[in-house]
Amino acid sequence: MAFIITPESNNNDEDYDFAVYGPNVTCSTLGNSIRCSSTNPPAAAVPTLTGLSDTETDLSEGPGAAGNGFVRSIDAIAGEEYYILIDNFSQNGGFDLEFTGTALLPDSPQNDAGPNNNLNLTECDVVGNPNDGITNYDLESNTTTIIGTQTNTIITYHISEEDASLGNGALASPYLSTQNRQTIYVRIENTLTECFIIDTFTLTANLGPPIITPTPFVLCDNNDDGDDANGFVSFLLSNKDTEILNGLDPTDYTLTYHASQADADAGTGIIDKTTPYINTSNPQTIFVRVQENTGLLCLNTVSLELEVDPLPAANPLSLVQCDEYNDPADGISLFNLNEAVDQITGGTTDRAVTFFEDLTSANAGTPSITNTDTYQNITTNQQLFVRVTNNANNCFRISTLDLQVSVTSANNAFLSICDDDGIEDGFRTFDLTQANAQVLFEIATPNLSVAYYETINDALSESNAFTMYTNSTPGTQGVDIVYARIEDNLNQCFGINQVALFVNPLPDIEEVSEAFLCEGASVIIDSGLESGNSNDFDYLWSTGEITERITVTTAMDYTVTVTNQLTGCFKDRTVTVKTSSPATITTIEINDASDNNTVTINVNGSGTYEFAIAYNGSNIRTYQDSPIFTNVPPGFHTVYIRDKNGCGPETTQDISVVGFPKYFTPNGDGFHETWNVEGVSSQVLGNSIIYIFDRSGKLLKQLVPSGNGWDGTYGGRLMPSSEYWFQVKLGDGRIRKGSFALIR
Repeated sequence: MAFIITPESNNNDEDYDFAVYGPNVTCSTLGNSIRCSSTNPPAAAVPTLTGLSDTETDLSEGPGAAGNGFVRSIDAIAGEEYYILIDNFSQNGGFDLEFTGTALLPDSPQNDAGPNNNLNLTECDVVGNPNDGITNYDLESNTTTIIGTQTNTIITYHISEEDASLGNGALASPYLSTQNRQTIYVRIENTLTECFIIDTFTLTANLGPPIITPTPFVLCDNNDDGDDANGFVSFLLSNKDTEILNGLDPTDYTLTYHASQADADAGTGIIDKTTPYINTSNPQTIFVRVQENTGLLCLNTVSLELEVDPLPAANPLSLVQCDEYNDPADGISLFNLNEAVDQITGGTTDRAVTFFEDLTSANAGTPSITNTDTYQNITTNQQLFVRVTNNANNCFRISTLDLQVSVTSANNAFLSICDDDGIEDGFRTFDLTQANAQVLFEIATPNLSVAYYETINDALSESNAFTMYTNSTPGTQGVDIVYARIEDNLNQCFGINQVALFVNPLPDIEEVSEAFLCEGASVIIDSGLESGNSNDFDYLWSTGEITERITVTTAMDYTVTVTNQLTGCFKDRTVTVKTSSPATITTIEINDASDNNTVTINVNGSGTYEFAIAYNGSNIRTYQDSPIFTNVPPGFHTVYIRDKNGCGPETTQDISVVGFPKYFTPNGDGFHETWNVEGVSSQVLGNSIIYIFDRSGKLLKQLVPSGNGWDGTYGGRLMPSSEYWFQVKLGDGRIRKGSFALIR
């Protein structure tokens, strides 16, 4: 036995060492090595190979530079067992181990089944739950095929590869699988050499035909057995075949129905599926068996629920309508059939209710009455048929609805209200329930109720009922009519009557007014009535007086309530009486001798005042609310103040506004012949002095404002057209300077 250890690394420093133990020792008691080499190739200057060789004589070598990496081969006997320890001292990589002696490993056994002989086993799932994929298998059925022509070979079956490698836990048949599509490991071992290989095959459980559990077989209860409420009906079970097979070819399978799971498993107690089967309980579970007709004859079973749904309640009923449609005595009217629904169904929700004129249509479900809210009966005391369907299961029951026409009636009524909602547009919202007492007056029938509608058709069909209603015709232009429908507690019509609605206008008065009371006087105030005869109204003042007009002497708020004697509608008026008086001037502020003269008049008084100025003796006055006047021309003027509320007398005062003309024209035409200060007289600022200069500052004239002014001469000589300068020392101490033009 010889071998060569070749490092996989090309590194020249690679250093592999080895030792061989044996023969026939154990891993735990190896003893001393019989061959070993620890030569370091770089130190010994030899290749990095090491091992056993027939050409060597030494049994061991090394360490370091000692040796060449090889020691003598071993003379071995077939069947002996040796251990080889290989150590990589340099830790650079792996190695290849090549046996080069005459000893050979014995041939391994093989799977004679070959790659094309499928060893996988398939069985019907007949153990326990038929749908869990766990069943029994005869593993040894594969043994003969695996061994083939081999001798000295044994076969064992295992649950894992580890067990197969160690020869542990061999399985016996019949073997119960642990899952569907389970892998089994087979150990094929030569009994002489103990060499073995491991192969696999798969256990697959046939779950039977891939049928499905059908949906419950649900039928509505019926009267076939004389009782449509006992929960027993006839089922034709074959109607479920196609659903259960779920696309399988029915010719490949046999499908049977059974009363118990045991019968289904055994194939006994078959129920005839071609004849009606009456359930024995509600609900009832029966069982379905489906078996293959060929092959392994595997089968599968499922359950089928038989259920009987109850029919919905459908109570017979009479619906009474008033004869208010067209001819009120012909027994023909309009019926809102929907009003009967709650009583027919007992108030149960999730019900569809349809109406028919004959029983055949009701059973077929068509044609139904479509105008259910305005159905006109064909004959008096007509009977309709009502089909009540449970929307959850589509089961239905048929009942009757008798249509009757009432000849009773209640009272017409009227409601009248004032247009006092603050808008006075002739529209008001009526609480129609206030007419109930009039509508039901002196009617002895108990338990009557009243509902209101806008039209007679709405009242007949009981559509769009309301209690609060706003009239559509303004109160001054007409009357609105609504309809009161009277019913008993069984929803039967007792009568349909009219209710007239009136909106009465409020008195036409001016609601707010003012009056002014001059000091020491009295004033007459009135109700402010703007239309209508004053004798048709009542008056009540806050003073307790009841006449249309009263005389007052005190400033305050006075109220009067004006009431229409016919309608009782009223409206309040407030008159605010204020005092007023002539104005008293306190000061007049004059800002003059400027380009923009202003006058401000300050007054006292309880009135509201307006102001005017009459300029230079004129009697022309333009009044304004502001006491301030601007751009007032110079001169002597009169100020006027009057009370806008009419209290007199008017207050006046004369004023003087000082100003300087911008030019004069001494040309003999009688206009602007001299230049002088305006608004100054011997009585007003009489001690004022005026100085006139030419452009060089030479004094040409000194004069007083009360004189005739400067005529444009100096020393008897006419002065030329030019600009001249002046200085005025007014009598109140003010000094003003400026210029003016002499134009010839």
